[in-house]
Amino acid sequence: AAGRERPSELYVDGAGACPERSERVSAAKFVEARAEGWELQGPAQPSASKGTGYGPEEFVVDIAARTARCPAGEASTQGSRLEEAASGKVNYRFEWSWKCRACAHRDACVGEKQTHRTGLMNRRAAIEGTISELVRGHGLRPARYRGLKKVALQNWLTGVACDVTRWLRLTAWEMEVAAA
Repeated sequence: AAGRERPSELYVDGAGACPERSERVSAAKFVEARAEGWELQGPAQPSASKGTGYGPEEFVVDIAARTARCPAGEASTQGSRLEEAASGKVNYRFEWSWKCRACAHRDACVGEKQTHRTGLMNRRAAIEGTISELVRGHGLRPARYRGLKKVALQNWLTGVACDVTRWLRLTAWEMEVAAA
């Protein structure tokens, strides 16, 4: 696109880096992107050995009840079954984060804190909600027109429609609060 700078970084999730199958960003994808002049930011594949941390065999998991107990004794009932459509592979995921914040065993479970990535991923997550709203609520992705200028105009007008919708919701809420 003429007159526009090419971004130096791409914030991707696992599917964005490898669209043919849902997986985390591999080291090969990072190397390939760097060779093309891009800096990929996204979740990397988990390390094969985390060192002295707990392994999956140290967690007590009851698949039928969808519960799990960590080595520190905390139970999680927030379990979900995930099945990959292409391969049929089934994984179970348990949520622990809210129980682990003040736990003395946290570093052994999840490794050392990675604060350097937190700001980057928060910035990425902030825009994803807006993109989702534009795509689902206002039909942003399928362009009705051909040509860069017409598509750009459609995108600008879609953004304006989104802003007007948000402004109307805010005004209605303010009137409701004032009436109460």
